[in-house]
Amino acid sequence: MTTGEPEVLGEIGTFLLRFSREEFSGVLRVEGGPGGTLWIRNGLVVAAATPAAPGPESLLLRSGRVSEKEWTDAYAAGAPSDRLAAELAGRGVVGEAGLEAVCMAALFDAVFAMTLYGVESCVAEPAGPGGPLPLLPVLPGVGPERLARETARRMEHVAAWRRLDLSMRVRPVPPAVPVPTMLGSDRTRRAVLERANGRRTPRDIAFVLGKGLFAVMSEIARMVEEGALDLDGSGAAPSGAALVPEPGGKDEDPAARLPRRRPGTSRINEVLAPVGGGPAPPRPLLALRSLPPQETGDPGPEGG
Repeated sequence: MTTGEPEVLGEIGTFLLRFSREEFSGVLRVEGGPGGTLWIRNGLVVAAATPAAPGPESLLLRSGRVSEKEWTDAYAAGAPSDRLAAELAGRGVVGEAGLEAVCMAALFDAVFAMTLYGVESCVAEPAGPGGPLPLLPVLPGVGPERLARETARRMEHVAAWRRLDLSMRVRPVPPAVPVPTMLGSDRTRRAVLERANGRRTPRDIAFVLGKGLFAVMSEIARMVEEGALDLDGSGAAPSGAALVPEPGGKDEDPAARLPRRRPGTSRINEVLAPVGGGPAPPRPLLALRSLPPQETGDPGPEGG
């Protein structure tokens, strides 16, 4: 890594540099708000996930690239043998290059989101080099130098966003006086504007559209600069309200509902061998996670 880049990843970067030297295989669990998980194989990051940004499944399904039925069929045929990616590509559901691009975008976006929200601590859990992988890994993986460079590039934009009062907690709304050219022919812009209703944060919009958090925040920043979105009064949740509404609450937007981290939900202990050695327990087949009903609107290509 070049000077200044390791710091952007903080404690995550410290672990990844060590993992690279030791060719570590396992997972790095990140605690924070909301934290996440990085999967490591032979010192390289092959996947990352966080409740703060959509993963490959959401990017494929919510954007409309893959239908629920196509995903379910490919999952049933390929997930038990760790061949989900091959099934998706082999069935012509999505091309190999396109799928790799989506998975890579999700990996970078997850690490960016964890860095943006803040990291409190990291815990490494080792596994054998041939241990189980996430369903849609990026192989052979991404090294710490590349990950740090990409995260540093994105965090440079964050400094500019702060001058606009744009953060992950804002809830953008259309301006009181509409800008005649606010929509234009840009499908991503139109989709973001249609979902900016004063209740959704950038990550809510990202999940609804099946687009990366960085891509959505970048579009919001451009629209704020042009007067096509307003952030006034949206820097914090309404008085007495949580940033993510409680399930079933009256202010909850079902389409933008985000997962909450609870101990044990990652099933890490089910797929990794104990630190002291011994064989790992059989890997259970995870059922297809239920996604909220897809909203109407043109999904557009994924960015960022």
